Amino acid sequence: MEKEINTKLLRWYKKNKRILPWRVLDLNNLPIPYYIFVSEYMLQQTTVPTVIKKFNEFITIWPKIDNLASSNEEKILNFWSGLGYYSRARNLLKAAKKIKKNFNGTIPNNYKDLIDLPGVGEYTAKAILGIAYNKPVMPLDANIERIIARIYAFQEPKNKIKKKLIDKSNLFISKNSSTNLIQAFMDYGSLVCSPRKPNCNICSFQYYCLSYKKKIQNTIPLKIKPTTLKRKKYSRAYIFCNEKNEILIRKRDSNGMLASMLEVPNDKWVENKKNLVLDNIANNFKKKIKLKGYLNYSFSHFDLYIEVYFTKVKKNLFKNYKWINRKKINNSGLPTVMKKIIEIGN
Repeated sequence: MEKEINTKLLRWYKKNKRILPWRVLDLNNLPIPYYIFVSEYMLQQTTVPTVIKKFNEFITIWPKIDNLASSNEEKILNFWSGLGYYSRARNLLKAAKKIKKNFNGTIPNNYKDLIDLPGVGEYTAKAILGIAYNKPVMPLDANIERIIARIYAFQEPKNKIKKKLIDKSNLFISKNSSTNLIQAFMDYGSLVCSPRKPNCNICSFQYYCLSYKKKIQNTIPLKIKPTTLKRKKYSRAYIFCNEKNEILIRKRDSNGMLASMLEVPNDKWVENKKNLVLDNIANNFKKKIKLKGYLNYSFSHFDLYIEVYFTKVKKNLFKNYKWINRKKINNSGLPTVMKKIIEIGN
């Protein structure tokens, strides 16, 4: 059965594959390893449409791994704005430097060396091996897990059937067509065997799909409703605007959320609103700052509730501070939450 499904997937992929910038082929008729390496970091918890634009910009700035390895954290963090999960950017840079130093700038083509790179887990290592080097592996992303769970009608949450998914995925490993087959699975999961309302009427292998036969494809994979409410945190943010229409910014601490990113002054994020402590800069202007609005911003593990304050100031009152023109906010290295805070102050 698995061989028949592979054959149908490869045939479907040849006609219907998505045109993605990191799938450009090299002289070996395989995707460029560096492109796959970068894209896999970007695609972690980020949608394909969002990544496409940023990937093209990234490759323009850092066309080869040597260019990236010679860069610095500030530059890559500024670029990463809009992609979120900034630890990925730091890990990508660390990995590039390690590859340049230890592997002469060549992306490793074996599991042991890949898994030792910062930010590379089992899935990413196998994705690079299978897609960039055509090695006989099967990485398990959400699309591939969903297809396999539906084919075999696994009626349990994914965290309880992980071993089953791995065991079954190994049956689909291709010795010769790994790069195309893996990408075929990914595209098929995105375009046909989609998370909601899968297009079973056009599926090439519905005959083999047990969940289709049992008419339970819409309930697989089984999802567990969260038993705990998302945590809440609170802060106050302060927009200082000078006579040149510039906004006061600074660098965040090197540890914690959004480490080393740019920000507008804000109070330390706390879980109890009563524990908010006025930021030092804001404390000097507490009689002038006025409440401008509110922002609720959702991170992966908590929701941040922010009161946004605003005041106009003279630039010469602030020595050794950084400013950014309002017109350049969207193209700055500010994380999305800070951009949204500034929008409230407009």
